[in-house]
Amino acid sequence: MPTLYFSLWSEDSAPLVQQIAGECESFLEAECIWGRDTEPFAPGKIRERLARCDVLIVVVNNSGTSATASGLPVNNSLLKERIRAEIVLATNFDLTIISLLIDDARLPAKENLPGALKRLLDCKTYRLRSALWFEDLHELLEDIQEELDFKRDTEERLTQTIDFPDLTESNPSHKLGLEFSGAHQLRRVVESEKFNLEKARRAGDRVGEKNALSALALAFSQLKQTQTAIQYFQEQLEIVRELKGAEEECALLASLGDAFAISGNMGRAKNYYEEQLARADAMGFRPFIGSAFNGLGFVYVKQNKISKAIACYSKALALYQELENGDKELELLVGIGLNYQKLGEMSQTASFLEQAWETSKRLENRNEEARVLVDLAETYSQLGNSERAHQYLQRAEEMLNRMEEPWVVSWKHRLTSLKDSLHRG
Repeated sequence: MPTLYFSLWSEDSAPLVQQIAGECESFLEAECIWGRDTEPFAPGKIRERLARCDVLIVVVNNSGTSATASGLPVNNSLLKERIRAEIVLATNFDLTIISLLIDDARLPAKENLPGALKRLLDCKTYRLRSALWFEDLHELLEDIQEELDFKRDTEERLTQTIDFPDLTESNPSHKLGLEFSGAHQLRRVVESEKFNLEKARRAGDRVGEKNALSALALAFSQLKQTQTAIQYFQEQLEIVRELKGAEEECALLASLGDAFAISGNMGRAKNYYEEQLARADAMGFRPFIGSAFNGLGFVYVKQNKISKAIACYSKALALYQELENGDKELELLVGIGLNYQKLGEMSQTASFLEQAWETSKRLENRNEEARVLVDLAETYSQLGNSERAHQYLQRAEEMLNRMEEPWVVSWKHRLTSLKDSLHRG
């Protein structure tokens, strides 16, 4: 379950943010926690909270005596210190950071922002009208979902199950995978593998050294210390190239691209994905070619180069269809459709979502089928085809009424809003 941290810079925004958090919890199946200006400044508590989070949402509004005209509490030293700590920690933990501006709140020029607050200007900003907050929330929720999906996929690739030495007296062997997430256990793995690394280096055992570096990179990935993980991945890559392990090299280039993307360094991520693509293409490793195009597509989305992103996603889609990877095919069909929506090309959006709907039925993925039906209803509404919009709306409503997942509530709200819009039209 993802966790969102809301940083409130004024308690005046708390009632609205409470409603927003409720929608996030249902739509994203997420947990929401708070940083509020009524709490005393406690760095340890903030660190503990943010260490288990995925997204920091900084809520800026114009109300309250603690804020300037722009909504930023730059004159309140204690509050400013809390916010600075939240942003610094979120950056260190590689969290997605978002600015949420309420009504006419704004971010000031960079030269007027102190210290770490400048980081906000490099993050994506969303604006919500308090009177129409639900109507404005859709884009934010979709973008957070896209970011969480990418991070989930990349973290899964970074934490593939590998063998570790036994750390207990009772078990003859132990596997570290996604379930092996306890920080205390991971630190024990780190200490053990650092010892193995030094031992292998003293013995000139390059294979042993490579295996220890791989284990350390994996452990630090799970600890969300991505920069340290990158260092070990890069050292491992040198040895893999020396040993001429071409397939393992492609996997490591993918891991480095993913790690840099998670940390927000899209330039370095792009370099590694391009290197992965060239190497995989030369060796004929089709799955790695697909994952490279997929990674490049995400980079271009983050750089707001949507046409280039669609081109890369389309190449990845063709490869995953060839490999009969239905789950990736469905993911890419939806992603391409929604990226065409960003370009305002609604006919293309409808075409890819139609394909996604057929694929979701073939895979019997009921959750994704219901979501795609809602997207199709909204797409045809925007195309002015109310008949098709009503057809998909009815199908979506029938499916959602049979489902009990937490996110269903938010999607039903979207259907209600769409119904009202169609009736008014």
